[in-house]
Amino acid sequence: DSFVKTWWGKTLNVHPSLLPDFAGGMDLQVHQAVVDAKKEFSGCTVHYITEEVDGGPIAVQKRCKVLSNDTAESLKARVQPLEGPAFVEAIYRHKIDVPKE
Repeated sequence: DSFVKTWWGKTLNVHPSLLPDFAGGMDLQVHQAVVDAKKEFSGCTVHYITEEVDGGPIAVQKRCKVLSNDTAESLKARVQPLEGPAFVEAIYRHKIDVPKE
């Protein structure tokens, strides 16, 4: 609570799905949920942290197609390389437009 208030608008997190879909999950659990839901696209979301897990303002999303033969592992292998560039883009955007509380 006090951490979030102190660092509001300055702390980013990366999540392995296109939020708000599959918020709160982690790693392979999220990728498996995407595959099970037969989503057309997945990806990653860089968002500002708030008191709500994975509920902060979205800074950047990067996406990729979910293939019909994807497993959680194969989807992760395509989503994970998107996370670094998304994070760099979010940091750049942060310098320009810090979200308001």
